[in-house]
Amino acid sequence: MPSGVEAGFEWEDTDLDAYFSSIVDGWPSHRRAILRALGEDLAGNIREEIPTSSGTAKATVRVVGTEGNGPARVMAGGKRGVDYIEPLLEGSEPHAPGPPRAADNPSLARWARRNGYPGGFDSIYWSIYHYGTEAHDFLSGPLEDSQAKAGRIGERVLKQRGVFE
Repeated sequence: MPSGVEAGFEWEDTDLDAYFSSIVDGWPSHRRAILRALGEDLAGNIREEIPTSSGTAKATVRVVGTEGNGPARVMAGGKRGVDYIEPLLEGSEPHAPGPPRAADNPSLARWARRNGYPGGFDSIYWSIYHYGTEAHDFLSGPLEDSQAKAGRIGERVLKQRGVFE
């Protein structure tokens, strides 16, 4: 039976072990910071793409859910009286967009004036009443853009937090 040669050696890894422990122990905090940065990037991209003429809808875009261990989300609408994000995104079937008189429907009347809509309030009101609204996909592009940058964003956050020092 062949005999072998054996050589013993050691490697001092105390510093490396401490370094990796600090990364692992700090991971929950690092993860939250990365999710917050990714969410803010996506929220900013969505704000740029929302096809609205006032800043009200854009001001409702926000990052939520970065405090726990679950997923983070970017939400739009649902506050400040903005309840039209879903129909803006998906379009809508024909419907009465509120009362048919401009005096009784000030938000649609303001929108028609602000946008110089041809025919004003009556024209936009009856157009929505008869035809609904078209869809505006303001999510797909921002999602793709943020996803493409996710690795770089995560790396930048970890560098800023001193993980790679």
